Formats: sequence, structure tokens, C-alpha cells
Amino acid sequence: MATTTTSSAATATATPSTSSRSYRTVFRIMQSLVLLVVLISAIIAIAWLVLNPRAPTFRLDSLSLSGLPNTSDTSCPPLKLHVGIELTATNPNKKLGVVIQDVTLWLALVHHKCQLPLSSHNHTSSSEHHISKRGRGVLTFQVETGPRPGCRTRRKRPFQFTVNEELRKGLAVMSVRMQVSVKFMHAYWPSKSAFVEVKCEDLSIGLSSSRRIGELKDGGKDCLVHFV
Repeated sequence: MATTTTSSAATATATPSTSSRSYRTVFRIMQSLVLLVVLISAIIAIAWLVLNPRAPTFRLDSLSLSGLPNTSDTSCPPLKLHVGIELTATNPNKKLGVVIQDVTLWLALVHHKCQLPLSSHNHTSSSEHHISKRGRGVLTFQVETGPRPGCRTRRKRPFQFTVNEELRKGLAVMSVRMQVSVKFMHAYWPSKSAFVEVKCEDLSIGLSSSRRIGELKDGGKDCLVHFV
């Protein structure tokens, strides 16, 4: 009887010890996994610091407008203005490919060299453009603006006044701005995504009221680019 009691006590004593060892084993495994994830993340971060991705450069090659109002019709600007934009994107990175993803466009008239968004347009393109190392790619957008402020309203808005003034001059100063989602690709490391802002300022646009079109003058123009 004494032997049975002693054996039961030993078993009861051993059970907590086994449970404690199992808990410590699981804890060490989880701790090792967390440390491994942190180590891998640190290695990837250091690798991207060494690779030092540079933002792609952009050059505005052409900007065309169609559907402009006629100077004889001062009652209301057109409801829609068709805009064609073509840019050349260059990847300056030697070791990284670039994928240009979502592109959000803003188009504005610049009134007397002031950044006054009299005519703004927002358009998002979700098509991807792959550019190889030190390569180039052409981005083309065919977009149209929405209804103009000042059209058939009692209050005269700035755009209606300015568009007629610029048409009489035959020249408008415009700006194109973009927010671009860029993904940097490497053969051995996970990709890295970033946003860049592109500004193409002080663009001289020749306007023809008789043909109701506008075109970029003096060839293309390099744009300013920086990470957001």
C-alpha cells in the first residue's frame, strides 16, 4: 500500500514538471521565430539602404487640348475638354527595375504665373508600365475634364474669365502634376513600393480658337520629381 502511495505522489510531482518543460519549449520556439523575422527584416532594410533606389525621371514630350471654346461664344466654356499627355519615364537605377503603377493626374491653368488651379482635372490610370535597369518607357494618357465651373451659373467663376482671356492671346501657361506609385524590383530581394510627386511647370500652350485646339510649344520639358 505504501509503495502505491509513493508511486502516485511521484507521478503527480512529475506532471507539472513535464507541462512546464513543454511550455518553455513552445516559448523558445516562438521567441526564435520572432527573432528570425526581425533579423530578416533588418537584413532587407539594410539591403535597400545599400541599393539606394532613385526615383524615375519624367519628361513631358507633348500636351494637346481639343474642344476649346470659340472666342465668339463667351456665354459658357465647353462641358468637356479633351487632353492628351505623353511623357517619357527614365529609370536611373543600375541594379533595379521599376514598375510604374497608379498615376493620378492634375491639370491646371496658371494665371499670371500664379499656381491658381482654375481648371483642375483628376484622373487615375491603373495600368502598369515596366521599365528595365537604365531603361525608358513612354506613358500616354487620353483624358477629359469634367464640367467647368461658371457654366450656366449666376456667379462668374475665374475659369470662364481666364479661358476667354487666354484664347484671345493665343497662349496659355499650364502645369501638369502627377502622383505616381512606383515599385522597385530586384532579382534577389522583395520589391519595395514608394510614391513620387511629379511637377511639370510653366508649360507654354499655343491656342487656336478657330480650330479649338491647343498644343505644347517649344518641344518637351523636364519635370521635377521627388519622393512623397
